[in-house]
Amino acid sequence: MTTPGALDETWESWTRRVADELRELRHGGWLTLSVRPERPTAPRADVTPRGWRRLLGRAGRRSRARVTVPAEAFVQARHLEGRLALECIGDTEFEGLTDLTADQQRRLVDAGWEQDGHEPSFSRAFEPVDRSAERAAELLTVTLRDVLGAPAPEAVEVRRPR
Repeated sequence: MTTPGALDETWESWTRRVADELRELRHGGWLTLSVRPERPTAPRADVTPRGWRRLLGRAGRRSRARVTVPAEAFVQARHLEGRLALECIGDTEFEGLTDLTADQQRRLVDAGWEQDGHEPSFSRAFEPVDRSAERAAELLTVTLRDVLGAPAPEAVEVRRPR
């Protein structure tokens, strides 16, 4: 039997680890999470990569190869005045990222996010931090895995203050 390494982490163990990190945040502390761009995840039928085209059928029609790209959004958890303030943003105003699709926006609301107006910006607050870290971590997991398309925890980039 082999011992699982960091790259073999399950979503369940990742969620527990993130909950621990959220619980340890102090006022003003934050974590930002996003799907790594080098880990393609979300299907895009409108992209045909060079060199992947091939002729199909008698008519010689070109088919569009399906390429996967990550959903371009990020989530942030911040400890503010005894609560965890979470936000999910997929807007070109931030880091040059593209807007979330309408389906992704609907799924975020279904997962428990509150949409801020009509913008592709979502938030959620949990309090107190020590008793809500697990619920916040679960929402982050669902968001990254099920909405933004991270195939595994190692595909999630976590940024912390230095």
